[in-house]
Amino acid sequence: MKLRQVRYMALAVLLLIGAVPALVTAANPGAGLRNVRFVSYTPRSFNVVNGRKIPATVSGITADLELLHRDFNGIITYSCRDGLDKIPGVAEKLHYKAMILGIWDIKSKSEVQTAVRLVKRYPRLIAAVCVGNEGIYAKRYRLEDVQNLIPRLRKELPSTPLTTTEPFFLYVKPEYTAFFTQMDFLLPNIHPIFEKWFKPEDITNAVAFVMNVSHDLQARYPDKPLLVKETGLPSGPASLGFTPERQSAFWAALLQQLTPPQNFGVSCFEAFDEPWKPVAIQQDYPGNHEQEGFWGFYTVDGKPKPVVSAIQSFLR
Repeated sequence: MKLRQVRYMALAVLLLIGAVPALVTAANPGAGLRNVRFVSYTPRSFNVVNGRKIPATVSGITADLELLHRDFNGIITYSCRDGLDKIPGVAEKLHYKAMILGIWDIKSKSEVQTAVRLVKRYPRLIAAVCVGNEGIYAKRYRLEDVQNLIPRLRKELPSTPLTTTEPFFLYVKPEYTAFFTQMDFLLPNIHPIFEKWFKPEDITNAVAFVMNVSHDLQARYPDKPLLVKETGLPSGPASLGFTPERQSAFWAALLQQLTPPQNFGVSCFEAFDEPWKPVAIQQDYPGNHEQEGFWGFYTVDGKPKPVVSAIQSFLR
């Protein structure tokens, strides 16, 4: 069996068994991939001020990952530049089990080369690479850009599974089916809060939506492991109906729906609040994005929100 096939099978086990929570039972899951609990992570020390990126620091990343490691042992990143290239080294020292490494600017030769270097340096930790995040939908790059990069990465990283991330509704459009079929696994974002019918107080329908979309994607791509990269509710602002209690209630209800085990994974989104994000995100999506600063399970000061207790109660 080729090394790439072995790595792909290991990733499938990781996604199907190890995401939050442990999802299915397999005959030979591999001890090293059991109970991997993913959280999407951007360092608190990273910032964007007046359009200028402030790089993340090793000390800041270390503090973050020490805090998160109480409940999570797998992380998903969005970039490997601006200090985020230091994340794998810290995660390795802290004995995280798995990481899905993100490339934000897929047209940046330096970021792509950094990703390749990191995968080769941390092969035990980095289980897969995500080539971009919602860049096709936001028109930061073209579908063809991803299609051209994937084969190049496969030549340099023959044993590393590759994917990309887009909003779920692109995955169900017939014209995108062939594109997503090229991926080794699916890593979509499924956000009920952006649906026209959504109401912050209607937790039941929000959770049902995530479950229904996930099952639909599995039916459309039956041979692809599925890990939901982003979902959930932000904890604010209260003026829009978002509260820490509703955020916690969503995750508590979703985790209950994942019991008995489903054959797909859900990553917790996301580690920390990012106050800089509402302004920065306007570059891709014009309008008011005040809620984008409140997705964290922890505040920017590292204080846990009620959702952390919900996760801990479920994992006990």
